[in-house]
Amino acid sequence: MNKNKVWIIGAILVIVAIVGGGWMIGIAPQLATIANANQNRANVQIQNATNQALLARLKKDYQNIDGLKKELDSLRVAVPASAEISTFVTELNTLANSHQITVKSISVNDAKSYTPIAPAPASTSDKAPGETAVNTKITAANFVVIPVQFSVTGNYAKVLNFVHDVQVGPRLFLVSTLTSTGSTEVMGAVSTGKINSTIGGFIYVLLQTPEVSKP
Repeated sequence: MNKNKVWIIGAILVIVAIVGGGWMIGIAPQLATIANANQNRANVQIQNATNQALLARLKKDYQNIDGLKKELDSLRVAVPASAEISTFVTELNTLANSHQITVKSISVNDAKSYTPIAPAPASTSDKAPGETAVNTKITAANFVVIPVQFSVTGNYAKVLNFVHDVQVGPRLFLVSTLTSTGSTEVMGAVSTGKINSTIGGFIYVLLQTPEVSKP
């Protein structure tokens, strides 16, 4: 091998070394930087899209803020932040008068903390239609159950209508027991009997409004 060939081979090796070193030192880090920049840009675009969707939803909700406030006020009447027993008693008496029956007695037992019912684990496919998840923000610390019992006397049909209206009235009332004594004879389509009924159930108090989780 003559000297010219040796020099040519040596020059080729030097060029390969220079190119390889240039790739490792200069080009590869630049490509990595570009890839990272592209990934960061993609992440920012995704975050911007999420924020825009959230902003659009907030704007839509704000347009209906008066309706939301009315709904909140209605819910606060149904489940107030304090017992408000006198208000509930007034409601009962008003309904009784409108149905022409007489409230004989009202008793309110001691309030007790709500005991959440832990649902049995089940897959989504096993969930019954209309079944809702338990709200974990409603706890024994902020939700109170007050047992209430009242006795009324009057026409059988009117008592039943009264009980129905109590259940669908402004204050949330869950009927748990209903007992009646007296005549329930019906003449034609109208009940002519007068009965004495005792209704037991629960009213509720939400001591504080649970924080709304952020979307």
